[in-house]
Amino acid sequence: MSATHVDKPADRRPTLPRWSLVLVAGLHALIFAWAGAKLPWSDWSGFAVVCWLLALAHLATAAAAAGKLPVLPTIWRVASVFALLVLGYLSWELVSAATYLGALYGELGEGIGVALLGVIGLLALFTLPLAAWGLGATWRPDYATRALAVGGVVLVAGTLGGLGQRAQARAEQLPMIPASHELELALHEARAELIPEFAALPAVSTKPKPTSKRKRKAKRLLVPSLLTTEPVACVPDPKASVATAVVTYLAPLAEGRAPAEGMAAAAPVSRCVQAPPAELARAIIEQVASEAMHGPVKIDVLVALAPLRTRTPILDMLALRPGLDGICDADHCLMPWQLIATDQFVANEPLPWIPDFRFGVSPVALRDALGFDVPSEVRQWDREQRNARRLARLQATGEATAKPDDADAWLAFEELARLETLSYVFNHDGALVPLIRGHERDLVLSRERLERAKDLAEQHIARAVQDDGRFRYTLDPFTGKQRSASWNLPRQAGTTLVMCELGRDETRTRAVATRSLDFMAKHGRSIGDLIALTRSSKAKRAGLGSTALPAIAFFSCRDRVGPKHDQTLAGIAHFLLAMQREDGSFYPELELETGRPIDGPEPMYAGGQAIFALSLAEKLALAEPELGLPDAGRLHAAVERAMAYYTGPYWDTFVRDFFWLEENWHCLAARASLEHHRNQAYEQFCVDYMAYKSRVVLDERSRVAPEFRGGYSVGNILTPVNTPAAGFGEGMAAAMAIKQARGEDLTADRARMRLALEFLVRQQWHEHTCFACAPHRTVVGGFSESMSAPEIRIDYTQHAWAALGHGGAWIIDELPEQSEPSEAPE
Repeated sequence: MSATHVDKPADRRPTLPRWSLVLVAGLHALIFAWAGAKLPWSDWSGFAVVCWLLALAHLATAAAAAGKLPVLPTIWRVASVFALLVLGYLSWELVSAATYLGALYGELGEGIGVALLGVIGLLALFTLPLAAWGLGATWRPDYATRALAVGGVVLVAGTLGGLGQRAQARAEQLPMIPASHELELALHEARAELIPEFAALPAVSTKPKPTSKRKRKAKRLLVPSLLTTEPVACVPDPKASVATAVVTYLAPLAEGRAPAEGMAAAAPVSRCVQAPPAELARAIIEQVASEAMHGPVKIDVLVALAPLRTRTPILDMLALRPGLDGICDADHCLMPWQLIATDQFVANEPLPWIPDFRFGVSPVALRDALGFDVPSEVRQWDREQRNARRLARLQATGEATAKPDDADAWLAFEELARLETLSYVFNHDGALVPLIRGHERDLVLSRERLERAKDLAEQHIARAVQDDGRFRYTLDPFTGKQRSASWNLPRQAGTTLVMCELGRDETRTRAVATRSLDFMAKHGRSIGDLIALTRSSKAKRAGLGSTALPAIAFFSCRDRVGPKHDQTLAGIAHFLLAMQREDGSFYPELELETGRPIDGPEPMYAGGQAIFALSLAEKLALAEPELGLPDAGRLHAAVERAMAYYTGPYWDTFVRDFFWLEENWHCLAARASLEHHRNQAYEQFCVDYMAYKSRVVLDERSRVAPEFRGGYSVGNILTPVNTPAAGFGEGMAAAMAIKQARGEDLTADRARMRLALEFLVRQQWHEHTCFACAPHRTVVGGFSESMSAPEIRIDYTQHAWAALGHGGAWIIDELPEQSEPSEAPE
């Protein structure tokens, strides 16, 4: 029997896709090339390198598929394996970042941590499908299965490996009294024993020495604040058995040192106090009694120390917790309040299109503050890198400096350590006030404290008005530097409006309002019977917002200043009518030469402000028709048409139930119309909007630090910004007025209002927290941008005062009478 010959099948190359692979691989190449070029904040970071390599691999795959090259299986297979390795590497980095943030910030890190973990899913979407396709198409099935299994192991290993980074965020505890309340009690008892009368400490003389025999009235000398930016030689040793504190107070000037002009002969000094834990409080008070002059005393008890290391740009920016952590090198330390005073926690401006969004530290700036001899070119380059807007402008003009050769060494955190502290201040009366992030830790809102907060805000704004009627725009609470050149009409008008609405000192309110209204009236431009307000007399266009908000101020202040601006009132009412479109919305600008509106998108806020102003004009026209205002019926129709637009086509979209824009002025307009122009749909617009805003106010359910509760924030790591919280109070007060007029329950709203106002009162600069404030400027009563961004702006204070005044009226009857800090801690 002859053997049967069986032919072996031909070794055929697998049939691979062509144009579909070109499309998919080419798209992936573009995505990873964009990620490598745009996402990293530093050139040639690890992330950028792997992205560019992966983009190159996908591009080679697409090119090989387009050309039907024989090497396509090998190229595609290598690209697929490399994509799995990249997924594992990036997963490790992201899990490392998430766990590190969770350990550093506790529950405050969960928000960003979860977001970072979510990015792993996005990365898997752009790596796993194409890798699985490639391995399945170019390898034997068993090889492909093994490769994918290995990829899964790499992904899991990267994820689990990143979890090991948690321990690196933990700080090593230093010797100290176990509980903060024990330390506070010991400090109080030691102060009562060793300095029973705090005012008995040596007084700082404010009388200038006579320089001439001629009799003249000399200006009183100013007492210096405790501001010092000098690092203190007080680096704790975790292995030592002594506890450590840094104590800052006023001391006599050293012999031969002259005081600054206009200042008393005293200066702030910081001393390092070390003692066994049980004796630390007494040692602190002994140090104060031995050298300090009468004034506030700042105490920072050093709690824990954690070495820092360079990670990724995002983690480096978040290496220190704003207001909680200080920084040390081998020889010196800076306390958290010193880092706040020097803007260290808002060193970066990562998003050029959001100029007010600043956060995070810079290793270069921290080293500079600690006294390192940072090369000037490195310092300049780092400043440009951190200021995205300036860097973009310099690059566009070809003036950006190249990265110095030694910049990488200064961008590293090595040799630095994060310092955790407990913060206290003895005020002028000797009362001990615990602080958190520079503000009172244990504040409980009371009637007395709420009324005091409103008075302080009123005084702050009244003292901010200048001789020409402009309000000071910004103020640095620590250096006293101020700016007024950046003023604009809406902010000027908004501050004037709140002064007229809430000012309780009639004489002062009239004086401030008169000066401000006179200033704004000078910027009126007449076009027939219209009057528009512009900042510049050379302007060719007038913006809607630059007249609408001043119009509200002019109408609201009329009862304070009298009828002197009635002609202006009539002109701006005609202007607003001329700016309205047929559908009820408003044109953004007016051409001043022709008096014709200019079409375009409506500016944010301006629509609500225009309705508010027109409603006030309608109310006044009904009460005093002889003033020359437009006819009340015409004004009524215009207001009704505008309300119908904003409750109809303006925001009639699917996202209305999930997301709103900034609509506070519509709430204020609806409240102002309750007595003379009710519109149920417009009122509901406000109620729905405030229901949305109520969802994102931080409370106990948010699991954030107690000092964050009542703040308005979309994140847990970034400190809440004060103005959104103030805006919430303003809008909620208006919504509550509407709901009361409709007979609706306000119980839940009152609880939210109390939480928001307690947050705001804690953020206000107060005598207790102003130990380092500039002595030659009125800081008390003002509001900074946030706990970590100290700059005071007039509109920050304006909005906060409006929330305290209008919102406080809804809860004041529910508050305890008094809750000032007690003399002795419990």
